[in-house]
Amino acid sequence: MPPTRTTAAAPTFMVVATLRDDTDLTEFAALRDDEQKQLEVLRSAGRIGAHYISPARRATFVEVIAADEKQVAETLATLPFARFFDADVYPTTPPDPAELAHRARSSAENSPLRTAGE
Repeated sequence: MPPTRTTAAAPTFMVVATLRDDTDLTEFAALRDDEQKQLEVLRSAGRIGAHYISPARRATFVEVIAADEKQVAETLATLPFARFFDADVYPTTPPDPAELAHRARSSAENSPLRTAGE
């Protein structure tokens, strides 16, 4: 699937996922670095926005930027942790102008094209 870029018109979805009770926590922990790397790949491709974790509730909240719920599922399937979670997908309104400006600043700050000391 080709990467998408966040634009004002890009559909967004909030994924609320809860950790399954039968999760092997040793296996889960062993995949943590792989999960973080894949999240960064997806974030760089403009396919993942905000990501929050609630350890007390064994839940995670992931904003996915995608054309439709099928594309959301395809994006989630690339995450190593996906098999440990039951996910609910909620269509949301696109980010407002302030959020888009924040993302643009954040993207620019994290750009590999920036020179050291900037």
